[in-house]
Amino acid sequence: MRVHVALTPADAVGLALGGWAAVVVDVLRATTTVVAACAAGCVRIIPVADPRAARSRAALLPPGSALLAGERDGENIPEFPLGNSPLEYTPERVRGRTIVLTTTNGTAAMLSAASAAVAAVAALTNAAAAADWALAQGRDVAVLCSGDNGAFALEDAVCAGLVVSRVAAAAPADLSDAAVAARGLGEYYGPRIRDLRHASRWASRLARLGRAADIDACFLRDTTDMVPVIQAGVVVPGPGVSPPVPAPMQRAGKTP
Repeated sequence: MRVHVALTPADAVGLALGGWAAVVVDVLRATTTVVAACAAGCVRIIPVADPRAARSRAALLPPGSALLAGERDGENIPEFPLGNSPLEYTPERVRGRTIVLTTTNGTAAMLSAASAAVAAVAALTNAAAAADWALAQGRDVAVLCSGDNGAFALEDAVCAGLVVSRVAAAAPADLSDAAVAARGLGEYYGPRIRDLRHASRWASRLARLGRAADIDACFLRDTTDMVPVIQAGVVVPGPGVSPPVPAPMQRAGKTP
């Protein structure tokens, strides 16, 4: 089994993923939010490129079934009911709903992963389960880090490294140099995840934006076995959760 890590979005350009299992990582905060939303019982998450595309896609869905969600540069998008905080995605808000999501980095990586044979979403909160999912596919594995506006993001590399370590410990694996580097970061920060609060540039920026609670939520390890999977460009709850019970239809003009 070959294992590779694309440490930045540019590293993923040109990768031939046709026969691979792809794992998308954006710890702060998109993939952590997607994991939380699926664990809370949403029906699906539709990643889109920008707010305009989100509004257009939501308009095609049955009234009351979809929630617009996302952020730009760490700030919520005006008039969108949900932002990009995993703490917002509670069963009361998202159970039985479709979420149309756009973020600065993570949703672009989810869309690019659609070219892989199979794809899933990983965060620190489900890293072990995501690694087990990747192993179960019986394919070469590529971990795609969403990065920070195109640049390297330490927390994504750490999460990728934790996935690589678990995969390599369970099966013979031919690691690329980038996978070896990520594994080293995972082994170092794995026992000291909270150190990322100060080491991660994006974590520091989120803290300045008043998002300390989000950082705490994103820097928890293996709190769920939910592994969202990407099918035809749409994220759906995968292993680790029972099928969601549809929420009652909302009355006109009543949106949570």
